[in-house]
Formats: sequence, structure tokens, C-alpha cells
Amino acid sequence: MPLPHDYLNRIAARLGPGMREAFLRSVEGLRAGADPERIAALLEASDVDGVIEVLGLRDPAWLNRFRVAVAEVFVAGGKETHAGLAQVIADAIAEDALPAAAENRIAVAFGVRNLPAEKALRDYDLSLIREIDDNTVEGIRAALTRGMETGRNPRQVALDLCGRIGADGLREGGILALTAIQAGHVENARTELASADPAMLRRFLGRELRDRRYDAAVLRAINAGTALPDAVQEKVGNAYANAFLRYRAETVARTEALRAASVGQEAALRNAVATGALEAGSIRSFWIDTDDDRTRPAHREIPGMNPDGRVLGEPFDTPLGPMLYPRDPAGTAENVIGCRCWRQVRIGGNGNKWLGMLDEPRPDPPE
Repeated sequence: MPLPHDYLNRIAARLGPGMREAFLRSVEGLRAGADPERIAALLEASDVDGVIEVLGLRDPAWLNRFRVAVAEVFVAGGKETHAGLAQVIADAIAEDALPAAAENRIAVAFGVRNLPAEKALRDYDLSLIREIDDNTVEGIRAALTRGMETGRNPRQVALDLCGRIGADGLREGGILALTAIQAGHVENARTELASADPAMLRRFLGRELRDRRYDAAVLRAINAGTALPDAVQEKVGNAYANAFLRYRAETVARTEALRAASVGQEAALRNAVATGALEAGSIRSFWIDTDDDRTRPAHREIPGMNPDGRVLGEPFDTPLGPMLYPRDPAGTAENVIGCRCWRQVRIGGNGNKWLGMLDEPRPDPPE
């Protein structure tokens, strides 16, 4: 029986929440090791690079929890693909689309010790670490530079970066691990909350990620024409920063869960070739877009640009640059982020017979 066409999405839905929590715990550990006093001293000397160094961002160990979760999704994608391959190979042999020897060679189980899988996971892990680190460093650098340019107290800037110790003993409300754009939103929100200008406070009430439990306090300040008390400003600002961190974790997990499963799928296909079960030319992929109102226009064009599919290792032509498969980590950001496309994998070739590894979704019947 073919695999469900959305089996990678199901893996991502099952394991994505664990990735989100692992990312949050990784950031929690990073914040716990931060020393605001040392950071403030470095800011006194205008040493932004020194701050990045003492935070330990260049050591990938801070992301270890998240990396373990990513590897789990990768293996799940590979194992389910391997199982689907074994079934379609058996079917292809029965229909004389493949030689009988293929079935014996696919018997080797998929795992991270298979050479193609090991290399795929290592390459993906390195690119993911680099991407997250670069985004995090960019956010920190932008925030610290703005803080110094506006003449803010270095200790205040350090606390806004690392967060303050909350009731549970953990740091909260910091911008550490946010992107530059997200950190900018948090800083602007804190500026609005510190203002006595009703227009500025109303602007804060338009922020989607604000904690609405504090709206009444903000409205009282607007009606009174006064600024919020300092303690309330800090509470509301911390809640907004915390919400952005949760949003960041959700976005990273949603993107990377599906991408990790897709990388695992590719590794399983390459492993089948490496073990001699299949030749690359007997694996042909077809790009399928989701064909709904959320599908990006560029991805609607890909099936028509590649009507005969692509053999394993041959990239698809796309309007946004070549891609080996949907969510290929080597693709451009506009080609990868939020992509929900999938690929049909067809196995065979003998006598021009091809069998699909995935089921084909049927259109809804007319009402």
C-alpha cells in the first residue's frame, strides 16, 4: 500500500511540538548562562563583538537540545520513506518494473549510521546552526547598537537583552534569540509603554502579540494622560517579549520539522541507491503543489516546468532557483520558508513501468 501523500506533514505535526519545546529550553539555557554585569561592562567599552563572544553563541552546544529534536524528525522521515520504498519495490518487482535483486538490498534498515544519512544529517545540522546563529547574532547586534546610539544605560540594555529574573527563578522578557526584526518590535513596544502620550499607548494596544490581560492598565493610563508605573511597564514589556520568543520557537519548529522530515526522505532515497537496491535513474520525483489559496504563485509553476519529473540528484527548475526537492535546505529562503508542496516518488523503469510510492489525493466530489 502506498504511503499517504502527506506523511511528512504528519511526522512534522507529531514531532514539531517537541522541537518547539527543545528550542525554548535551548534559549532558556543560553539566558541562564548570561551575565548582565559582564555584558554591561563590555557595552561601556562599546564592545558588541565581546558581548556575542561571552554569550557563547559561536558554540553550537547551546542548541544541543534542539539539534537532538531535529535529528529525531530526520530519522522519522527517513524510516517511513524506507518502509514505503520497501513496499513499492516489492510491488514493482511483482509487475516486472524492477529486477528481483532490489528487494534483498533494501532490507538494510535506515539509520543515521548509513553513510548517505549520516552526511545528510551532518550537512543539514551545520546549515541549520549557522542560520539560527546568524539570525540571533543579527538581532543582538542591532539591539545593542541601537541601545548605545541612543545613550541608554548599559546595564538596562544588558537586562533587556538577557531578561530579568522572574518569580520562577528563570530569566524572562529578554530579546536574546529573537531576530533583528522581532527584537525591534519588542524595543518599540517598550518605548510605547514608557510614554505618557495616549497615541503611543494606543499604538501598543494594536500589537497582535500583546498580553491582553494588561489592556485595562494601559487604557487607564491613556484616560489619565499619564505614563504606566515602571513596574507595570516592565511586566507588560516582559510579557510581550515572552510572546515573541514563543512565536519565534513556533516559527522555527514549524519550518524545521517539515524540512527535517524532507531531508530524511531524501537521505532514504539516496541510501537505497548507495546499497545497490535501486539505481538513481529508477527513482523519479514529481513536484506537486498544494493548489490552494496559500500556495505561492512561483510554486504553482514548478510542475509545469518539470513535466517529466527529475531523477534522483537532478534539481527541479523553479522560478526562484534550482531545488532538489520541496524545502531543500540549499534553496533560497523565499523558496523554502512556508513551503507545503510535496513530491511524488515513482520507482521502476523496466518497460517504462513506474509505480508511485505515495497515494494521490483525490479531489473532493462536486456538491
